[in-house]
Amino acid sequence: MFNDPLGACPWIEDVLSPWVDQPVADNIATARHTYFFKDMSPTEAELAFDIMGLPFRSYRRIAIVRDPFAKMEDLYNRIADTDRLWQMRGRIGMGAPDYVRWLRRTRPCRNGAGNSASPRWRRFGAWTVRAWCDGRISHVIRAESAAQDLLSVLGPLGVKPAIPGDINCILRPARYRGVPQVKALIGARYHWDLRHYPPAQRRSALAA
Repeated sequence: MFNDPLGACPWIEDVLSPWVDQPVADNIATARHTYFFKDMSPTEAELAFDIMGLPFRSYRRIAIVRDPFAKMEDLYNRIADTDRLWQMRGRIGMGAPDYVRWLRRTRPCRNGAGNSASPRWRRFGAWTVRAWCDGRISHVIRAESAAQDLLSVLGPLGVKPAIPGDINCILRPARYRGVPQVKALIGARYHWDLRHYPPAQRRSALAA
């Protein structure tokens, strides 16, 4: 199970914990006695499985896709809340970088919205699901309907996690969804992500 790099559905870790049979470190820096850590990418996970002699591709390998309009705004806001340079700009009255200009400078792969020294969430958060999965995923579920999607994927295996109530991810509306430059850029870069949503929903997102 691979969560969205921004941690869109933290509850999934808890509901799937009864089936975890390997120790999982909190992050890559603390993974001293295990090959596994939270927020590892599918590529890193496959390498860990290979080292342990486990058949990675015989498992159900699930990733989470998010509405890229909302995801990129969440990433922008998180950077604004944590980046010291952005905060310094605010203190001297310059404000955070313009959203559209910032979006153009991000990349849907490689260093994403940062550089090689940036936190993992900042680098991987801007990736497309296709880049994040890199051909190593068997199923994709949507953050906005994760509870139902997860049950439909795990049901045939006889795995029925106890999901309490309506726990789907509550995501903020995308303020810039209707901006023409944003629609064009998101629609072009994240078209594979958008394909996982019903046609009517995709058309609504791109026409808003």
